[in-house]
Amino acid sequence: MKDSHSTKVISLHEAQREHHEANRISRLPAQVAAVSEKARGILVEKAKQVFAKVDDSLFAMAEKAHGRDEQDGLFQALRLLRVERRKVVEQFADNFARAFLVKDPAKVDEDPYSADNLSLVHNDDLEQLVAVDTMVAHAKRAFAEPLTEIALRLNTLLSVKIYEKNNPLGPDVICDAFVEASRELDLHIRARLTLLKKFEQLVMLDLGKLYDQCNDLLIEQGVLPSLRQQRRNGRPSRPGQPQPAQGAVVTAGVVAAQPQTGNLGTAMGGASTAGAATGVHGLVPLGTGVVPMGAQDLLSHLGALQTLVPQNYAEGGIELLNINHLLQQRLVDSQQSAALAKMDSDIIKLVEMLFSFILEDRNLAEPIKSQLGRLQLPLLKVAIADKSFFSKGGHPARRLLNELADAATGWQAKADHESDPLFKKISEVVARVLAEFDRDINIFSLLLESFREFIQRERKRAQKLEQRIVDEADGKAKAQAARARVAAVMDALMAERDLPPVVGEWLEKVWSNMLFLTCIKEGTNSESWSRDVRTARDLVWSVHAPMPESRKQLLGLLPALQERLKVGVDTVSLNSFDARRMFAGLKEVYRERFALAQRIAEERSRKAREDIREAVREEARRELAAETAVEQPVVPQSEAVDTIVSLPQMEELEQAVADAGLQSESAAELDALPESDSHWQQTFRLAQGSWFELKRGDDEQFRCRLAAVIRDIDQFIFVNRNGAKVAEFTRLELAHALRDAQLMPLDDGMLFERALQSVIGTVRKSRGEMK
Repeated sequence: MKDSHSTKVISLHEAQREHHEANRISRLPAQVAAVSEKARGILVEKAKQVFAKVDDSLFAMAEKAHGRDEQDGLFQALRLLRVERRKVVEQFADNFARAFLVKDPAKVDEDPYSADNLSLVHNDDLEQLVAVDTMVAHAKRAFAEPLTEIALRLNTLLSVKIYEKNNPLGPDVICDAFVEASRELDLHIRARLTLLKKFEQLVMLDLGKLYDQCNDLLIEQGVLPSLRQQRRNGRPSRPGQPQPAQGAVVTAGVVAAQPQTGNLGTAMGGASTAGAATGVHGLVPLGTGVVPMGAQDLLSHLGALQTLVPQNYAEGGIELLNINHLLQQRLVDSQQSAALAKMDSDIIKLVEMLFSFILEDRNLAEPIKSQLGRLQLPLLKVAIADKSFFSKGGHPARRLLNELADAATGWQAKADHESDPLFKKISEVVARVLAEFDRDINIFSLLLESFREFIQRERKRAQKLEQRIVDEADGKAKAQAARARVAAVMDALMAERDLPPVVGEWLEKVWSNMLFLTCIKEGTNSESWSRDVRTARDLVWSVHAPMPESRKQLLGLLPALQERLKVGVDTVSLNSFDARRMFAGLKEVYRERFALAQRIAEERSRKAREDIREAVREEARRELAAETAVEQPVVPQSEAVDTIVSLPQMEELEQAVADAGLQSESAAELDALPESDSHWQQTFRLAQGSWFELKRGDDEQFRCRLAAVIRDIDQFIFVNRNGAKVAEFTRLELAHALRDAQLMPLDDGMLFERALQSVIGTVRKSRGEMK
């Protein structure tokens, strides 16, 4: 009852709040209400188009998805959006309408999450943050003039002063209204980013038409009708400064999210004076009257700091740069003051978090991490200049970082690692980035191409050695497996059977080798293997079949059997002397078999005649004694039959071959693991090429890569980055090594993506704790 009552109170409170907001909206000035209603209608229609386009895109993406999990996630998102689209559109419209209840920015509490969580309070992850900030920044830049006109006109109608952040028709307000409306949808990240992309294409990039219609409506209602002409007449000419085209795309060296300013001294003249007046220099918080540092000026400062990076890094040391501290020191030295724009401050924090992950990554050796850590400033410059850096997986700077890390995954530091070719090449690439990168990102593509050529040459040399090792192991494994399977066939045929010596010689000298060659060349599933196994079985049967019952069948078999034996002699290259001797011995065995059959037949015939005569005499005796004797049943004498162990059928031989396996002495000492054991199951999911850290004792550990899985004997071959074999395990040995942490998988994802995902997880955790 208590819970029910609580729910009712909350529902009543929400109803009262909504009623209060509705009353406030209804009391808006008529001109503002008309603009609100018109914009709301346009945006609702646009939002419906967004969902129609997303439906097609998600269906196409799901059909091309690489993994089952991703495909299922996209199809689930597709179904969810179809069900919830009307609700989301309605919520979007309501959120937008409430934005006209404008608040004074000075009275709005600062978001408690923004300082520590990279402004992610309204975003589920960093990809969404980048997508939202980028589209808002583009729209603000592309539609700055009509937005300014709307703000000025609304200023004459509303009691609250309209700024960029509280403009109810601003791109950030419209975008936030849509993001908030779709927040509760449990969508796969690719589906959510696709939804935002379609919103950008169909709504944000087309806001110019909406703003024109809103301005025209206000003009029709007599709100500052001459404003546009006044602004055009009053706009100062600025020769030599090209105006950005509407909807311009962010490129390297051009910052869409920040106002373009001149040099630091010019742009911050007033700010520097304010700093001097108060005696405060360096970085100061936003909102203190100091002008935010322009993006171009920030890039210039970072470029100057970049030239000092080699001096800040001790040989082999690892250091995470504190960018804010470095900027603070630089501004203090020049007795200047500046604030960082919010987005720039967030990007600095984000890049620091990414490189903190990189410098702690256990996949990389310490000297390699030291080198990659030196890229913090260059990549920060890229992120400041190009906001697509975080959302564009194919960005050349990201690809270069990933390629350097991937190549160094199996690299191990030695005493003279400075002379190692890979370390020298990575150091050379990093040095060139620091020395040559200013604003042109093409340097990353050029260095990536050069590094890939180097790695290809290195890998070709390693692959040759690795291939020889794998081929050798594969050949050895096939030979071992073939011997085990031949032995299984021979054991099944010869067990508990007293075979003539010449037959044993045929099986051991000729047919074992024949089966071995067939198994190696064609495998146990081939027709040749089945034929040769049947020949071995026929040979054993021919000297072991009961006589004389099998005499006729044996006579029909021998010609074909002899031809197959001749083929075997030729295949194994048996010398002619042994071949003649063994054929002669086999012929003698068959002569004795047929002679035995003749003797048994004659003996049985003679015995049958005696039995008949004995039966006649017995009948006469019974008739004579009929009156005085009790008739006794006749018990026929049984024939003596040799004990014969039946031969296995072909199906039994095939099963014996399938069950034949090899087990190393060390594996034989290990306890068998159940099929449900997670480490046993993991051995079936390991991908060839995956990297591992192998520990042999406390002092010996090294990196190795799974080069091959030899299926014939379930053996796993591991090599180092030079292609030399360092370990081999049977499946059971591998499962125990994984369970005992003797062998630990290394993350095989791209470094930048793993770092970004880690940062997302950290931010989500922080948000959860703060809530």
